[in-house]
Amino acid sequence: MDAVKKVLIPLLLALSLAFALAPAASATQWVLVEDLADILTYEEWEDLLERAERISEKYRCDVVIFTIDEMTDRDGAYTWARDIYEECGYGYGSEKSGIMFFLSMAERDFALVAFGYGHTAFTDYGKDVMLDDHILPLLKNDRFYEGFSAYLDKAEEFLALARDGTPFDIDNSSEELLIKLAVVIILPLLIAQIFCTRWKNQMKTAVAARAATNYIPTGGFNLTGQADMFLYRTQESRKVERQSSSRGGTTIDSRGFSGRSGKF
Repeated sequence: MDAVKKVLIPLLLALSLAFALAPAASATQWVLVEDLADILTYEEWEDLLERAERISEKYRCDVVIFTIDEMTDRDGAYTWARDIYEECGYGYGSEKSGIMFFLSMAERDFALVAFGYGHTAFTDYGKDVMLDDHILPLLKNDRFYEGFSAYLDKAEEFLALARDGTPFDIDNSSEELLIKLAVVIILPLLIAQIFCTRWKNQMKTAVAARAATNYIPTGGFNLTGQADMFLYRTQESRKVERQSSSRGGTTIDSRGFSGRSGKF
């Protein structure tokens, strides 16, 4: 961190404390929703703060929103987010678990970073889905409150899944389950339908007979004997073990963070 940032970040923190109107229920001493860019109304900020505190306390993992007007150097949003996370002391418990969504408004930069248990709850794939499908489409239209609200909703959802032992990842996402369902069930049914339709069309030349005389040999039918035969079939099955996918998981950098950054 350069000298300018060492001066600026403590200044931002001092301002945030001066404007904080309610103590955070989280394990940190800092407010979980810091809107230094002033893009939220007071009512919106208050609602987001209450939700962030409740989620963080419930799942013992800080869920943070932090906005500033502009960055004063070229380190980028990802580095700024990591620095602010550390300088502010964010993170729940000894593992400093948490996730933070950071915005710099001047150049419309964003970063989403996680630490500690945040790596488990927010995988690389989970972060991508959260950003691309739920947050960024709203931010691109300057719907900041709605975007932050979607961030809190998905954070709570992913934390709940992780607590139940099934973190949201590429192998157990709803999209992946739908694809597997289509391959295992729907696709075979479609193939069967195609073959059945083809066979049915081939049978259209057959005409129902009104009498059985054409099937009786000359001189009549003489049954000389009959017998019953029972056929037995043995079927063996073998369980095929499913190989674990090499995809998914969380990529952690040299400072112990995971995340992604860009522009909106």
